[in-house]
Amino acid sequence: MRYILLLTLYILSMDVQAAQDLSINGKVLDKNTNAPLPGVTIFIPELNRGTVTDLDGSFKIAAIPSGNITVQISFVGYATIIRSVRPGSDRSLVFELEETATNIDEVVVSGAYIMSKESSPISIEKVDRSDLMKMPSPNLMSALARTPGVSEISLGPGISKPVIRGLSFSRVLSLYQGARFENQQWGADHGLGMTETGIANIEMIKGPASIIYGSGAMAGVVHLVEEKDAIAGQVEGDAVFRGFSNSLGLRSDIGVKGSTENGFAWSLRGATESHADYLDGNGNAVGNTRFNTQNIKAGVGLQKKWGDTRVRYTFLQQRLGILDEEAMEELVTTRNDRSLQLPFQDVRDHFFNSETNIFLGEDRLKATFGYHINRRKEIEEEFDEVDLGINLSNFMYDLKYFKGFGPHVEAIFGVQGFYLKNTNFENAGEFLIPDATKDDRSVYGLLNYNKDKWVLQGGLRYDFRKVTADASAPHLIDYGFILPGEPANRMLERTFDGVTTSGGATFRPDSHWRFRLNIAQGFRAPDLAELFSNGPHPGTSRFERGNADFVREQNLQTDFGIRYTNNGFSIAGEVFYNHINNYIFFSPTDERVEDLTVWTFEQADARLYGGELELDYQPASAKWVNFGTNYSWVIGQRRSDNSFLPYIPAFRWAQSVDFRMKNFGRIQKPYISILGSLIFDQDRAAPLEEATPGYYLLGLNIGGNLKVSNNLLDVYLSGTNLLNKTYLDHMSLFRPFGVNQMGRNIALNVRIPF
Repeated sequence: MRYILLLTLYILSMDVQAAQDLSINGKVLDKNTNAPLPGVTIFIPELNRGTVTDLDGSFKIAAIPSGNITVQISFVGYATIIRSVRPGSDRSLVFELEETATNIDEVVVSGAYIMSKESSPISIEKVDRSDLMKMPSPNLMSALARTPGVSEISLGPGISKPVIRGLSFSRVLSLYQGARFENQQWGADHGLGMTETGIANIEMIKGPASIIYGSGAMAGVVHLVEEKDAIAGQVEGDAVFRGFSNSLGLRSDIGVKGSTENGFAWSLRGATESHADYLDGNGNAVGNTRFNTQNIKAGVGLQKKWGDTRVRYTFLQQRLGILDEEAMEELVTTRNDRSLQLPFQDVRDHFFNSETNIFLGEDRLKATFGYHINRRKEIEEEFDEVDLGINLSNFMYDLKYFKGFGPHVEAIFGVQGFYLKNTNFENAGEFLIPDATKDDRSVYGLLNYNKDKWVLQGGLRYDFRKVTADASAPHLIDYGFILPGEPANRMLERTFDGVTTSGGATFRPDSHWRFRLNIAQGFRAPDLAELFSNGPHPGTSRFERGNADFVREQNLQTDFGIRYTNNGFSIAGEVFYNHINNYIFFSPTDERVEDLTVWTFEQADARLYGGELELDYQPASAKWVNFGTNYSWVIGQRRSDNSFLPYIPAFRWAQSVDFRMKNFGRIQKPYISILGSLIFDQDRAAPLEEATPGYYLLGLNIGGNLKVSNNLLDVYLSGTNLLNKTYLDHMSLFRPFGVNQMGRNIALNVRIPF
């Protein structure tokens, strides 16, 4: 690592003024009318910057490094174009955009290689910030759960965690600001822990991504992609204000960013959000589901011909009420009460990271470093007493070298790892897991072939992890915390290692068909709770017990997908089979410790299989209307006796009808969307788990751009559960207590650019 850092410093100190001044420029036209299109976004994902076309459709981006780069051309109401461009040879470019209501292709960055989503052998879904604004949710994960194949495990509207094709908890890895985000995802009552503040879009890998990201990515990845830099020489800003009718929720988000002509970029953004208790479909308040968050982000960066570097900092504080099933009526207060009441979680995150790209001719070096502090307190009895308190610190690194072998072949060689330390609060009243450290190291290589109709990818990775549990601290001894086997020195050490491989291919014989096949291994070392937990968990009202003899989970998943598009019609299907050895799951026992039921972790071989089917249709004679529907399903079973696994979502069928209307008055680009979601009966319940009846939810979105003076405001009005349905969600941790989900909710969202 020392030599890599010295190389980086040497390159940064070189006289970059001697480098050739490369740029790209061109024009964007309407394909049917040949008229120039102003305001079209030209974006280069490798550089995280871009520009917009002027009044005659022209654009120029200067200070571009040599070598092939990816250019994405996007405009509302038109199909996105993605093209590989070589600065210096393609000096004058012409792009013709075609009108469409749906856009199936975009650039994605989560698969290690920057490429078209439709060309990637890895199944990646993308949710833009505009989608989140058109139909917002009280928390980010609930908004992402509308994606086919993605759902959530929730503990009220403020706490939810991702489920990808039936797998959840520590099997889904979160990426934030380009680095691994660890915040105790093993806990059922621990949410995703990230917000939409300062985010351009979210990419979700559906399937094993351990080759790229290591342990914890065996189910997939939720990657929050940072908003792009400001246009060179400009200062941009916006303010977003949002309100929710059901929980009387309020959110304010204000940010500003700038970029100078000589390449210095900066950004600053802050957000605050507050919700009262929500109402179910019967109009009953669900006590202590209130929550509030505060978020601050800042960053600086430098863009030069040799590459770019960025340093970012994020602070996030969340205070999350916890429902107490034994005191639900007592927790219900006045309608607009937002004050903290017991029990609740107080979670604070400090996240520092840096990302540096150095272009070396046709090659590129990318270095990512991060340091994350997560401070979690669960407070149950008294406001000044911590029942469960854990401090987490995590230093992570990821060094990638992109090596080109001609115009069609690229390889990535990388080293990756992190050092995580978990420490219990000394003054905590209860202890669930011991103090512990994780030392994780890996080396990997990936190969990508992209020519004409084919994309081929393959990779190989080796990982080593050492986990050390330490119960020797005086407060753990006084409490009586016991490690498995009761070692004399009150310490245990476990190591996990292994080799992982993957391979995939995409074949696009013409503009209509796309075939995708991917076979990938994933793995996950057991988390601290699964290995060493031995105590009460205040947030879940149960006593949890782990097993230090667990081995690592290993899966082999096969994905196959087909898409056909023609004249406004698109149909796509994805199927998968996931073969998992040593699957770890949680189940209750008949044992009790005081007044708490003992829950233990078990390990058994399992399989999950299912898929997603999507259909979109835009009539050629009525391009102002679009019909869409998707169906997703997953089944999870133990391989030994075919019994069903817990926390598996019900089958889901979603429908949408979108109308784009002509401008009228001060309102531009108005639209109306009618949304429906049919959740089927989940009668494939795991042992000791109850079946859940299905339900239907109706939604409506209305929005457009409102012209006020010389400014265009984005105004969105959305409604969910408009029929005010009273229902239980199979994936809700409230379900065993008969607590219904949120009733009718109307959200108003206004974005004011400045």
